[in-house]
Amino acid sequence: MSGSFFGLNIARSGLFASQRALQITGHNIANAGTPGYSRQRLNVNQSNPISLPGGEGMLGTGVDTDNIQQIRDEFLDFKIRQEFVTKGEWEARSESLQQIEAIFNEPSDSGVRKVMDEFFSALHELNKNPDNLTARAQVRERGIALTKTINYMYNQLEDMQENTDFAIETTVNQINGYAKEIAALNEQIIRYELDGSNANDLRDQRNLLIDKLSQLVDIEVQEIPISGSKDGASTLKIMINGSTLVFQEKYNKLELRPREITKNYLDRPNLLEVSWETGTSFSCVSGKLKGLLDIRDNMTGKEKGIPYYMNQLNRFSTTFAAHFNMQHGAGYGLSDSGTGIPFFNGPYLMKVASGYTLSADEKASGYKIITDASGNEYKTKDLNNSGVEFALPTDVVGSKDEEIIRNFEDKNKGFTLIKIDGNWFKTKTINAGNMDISKEIHDSLNNIAAASNADSLGEGLAGDGNNALKLNELRHDVDMFEWGSPDDFFKSVISNLGVDGQEAIRMVDNQQVLINDIDNKRQSISGVSLDEEMSNMIKFQHAYNACARMITTVDEMLDKIINGMGTVGR
Repeated sequence: MSGSFFGLNIARSGLFASQRALQITGHNIANAGTPGYSRQRLNVNQSNPISLPGGEGMLGTGVDTDNIQQIRDEFLDFKIRQEFVTKGEWEARSESLQQIEAIFNEPSDSGVRKVMDEFFSALHELNKNPDNLTARAQVRERGIALTKTINYMYNQLEDMQENTDFAIETTVNQINGYAKEIAALNEQIIRYELDGSNANDLRDQRNLLIDKLSQLVDIEVQEIPISGSKDGASTLKIMINGSTLVFQEKYNKLELRPREITKNYLDRPNLLEVSWETGTSFSCVSGKLKGLLDIRDNMTGKEKGIPYYMNQLNRFSTTFAAHFNMQHGAGYGLSDSGTGIPFFNGPYLMKVASGYTLSADEKASGYKIITDASGNEYKTKDLNNSGVEFALPTDVVGSKDEEIIRNFEDKNKGFTLIKIDGNWFKTKTINAGNMDISKEIHDSLNNIAAASNADSLGEGLAGDGNNALKLNELRHDVDMFEWGSPDDFFKSVISNLGVDGQEAIRMVDNQQVLINDIDNKRQSISGVSLDEEMSNMIKFQHAYNACARMITTVDEMLDKIINGMGTVGR
């Protein structure tokens, strides 16, 4: 049998429950715009009823507040972090490829193809006026402009590689910073939740940091139960490619150390390698950090990076200079210039008559004679005085010239192959940043070999511009590169760059659509709806008022019992 004050306890429990629910509603409204906040809800249960005698049934005793629950779908968290990491990688790649496109600056009025057009136009004018010093000066200046343009592009790529290295350093520091903050939150959450409580707001802060971390590097997040704790308290573990980054209140830092062994011959000095603080090697498979590492380091493979484009410039400079020098060396300049003069400071290769003998000066200057498989003799000299050698190692053969060159470059870093007249020549790759016209051309306009024939004094015949015409025809030499003429080479590089850039932009856009879709679903569950919270506020307010009215009613009943009963006859 319930007592007279029993109704007060029921109403009191309702007052407390409604008041707490109102407080939680207010907390949700206050954090409606807080990034990462998940709405909360008060879970309540009916209090244990009491049995009425005589089989009359069970009498309710009010309401108990159970816990404050965070409304969140962990599967959506997992899904959106998967998409974040992919987007982070493609964003890094997209931004970098757009920078490379800006460096090549094609098509434009100041790109290398425009400068090359002007260089060959100057040679065309020289063909028509081979003895005109103005035409010769124009060839020299256009040649300088061509080399300066290539120098500029190469140097910009070098700077970009260093800037990307700095971006890697910044990203690693961000990862360490997030790991430190997550570990600190782990400690607080464990401390609060050991007694069975829910540290919802701290969990929101941690989830927001994990979302940000997932954009930088691929992570695996695990909730691990704490043995011996009440109500299944758990702690968090974050791993990168199987290695632990955060566990409970501890975290492992990533370190940056200057690279001791270069990955390819184009590496800038002291590029940074990422490793764990313990000294073990670090690897990641996706994320912004992976995108930056690929852009900085990759010279081959699908994810072509800055070194790939630097190598393409080096290969172009080397091959173009070798072909141009061979044809230029076959011609004759004006008075006292003789023949066999290179135009560029790149590899020098000139076919000579069988039995050609080097002079003492030529030997002293580093020239030498080599013979190909057909018995043709060449006089050679390259930028580094290491000599251009005729050789095609048997282990680099392939079905296509491009494949042969690529196989050779993979096995001989810093060297490349040049194919002239069906023969392969091995040479050191020119650093495109140092490409220039030769000292002989710098010193005298007479050394520009416009003529194909010489007079009795060994000087170019007056009015003979045939060699200038042959030099100009190199513009359309489709056998110079596997991709065709010099113009075709740059078209192919720019075309491949454009395709890669468009793919990166498309992937970023696609990932953003997926992220928006998942985030909308997540917000529909975890986000704060002001309309819903307002209706809840009214509901809980009325419930509170009703409970208060219930107390008043019980009070009036008690007043009747205490002060109104037994007063008959007074």
